Amino acid sequence: MAGMKYYERTKLLIELIEKKKTGGPGDLAKTIGVSKRMVYLIIDDLRLTLGRDICYCKDEKSYVFYKKS
Repeated sequence: MAGMKYYERTKLLIELIEKKKTGGPGDLAKTIGVSKRMVYLIIDDLRLTLGRDICYCKDEKSYVFYKKS
């Protein structure tokens, strides 16, 4: 998946989060073809854009959405 555009990576990341199939940060970075640092930056952008928080759930072994209170 190397060479994916930012929009495509972001869209894939949203889909993976909704399905709770991201894996850990390292696994997710490999899946979408970026560094772990870029994963954190994309997640921060999504938090601001979507108005929802995203956190890593150890039980699900995936990033998940939850509404900010």
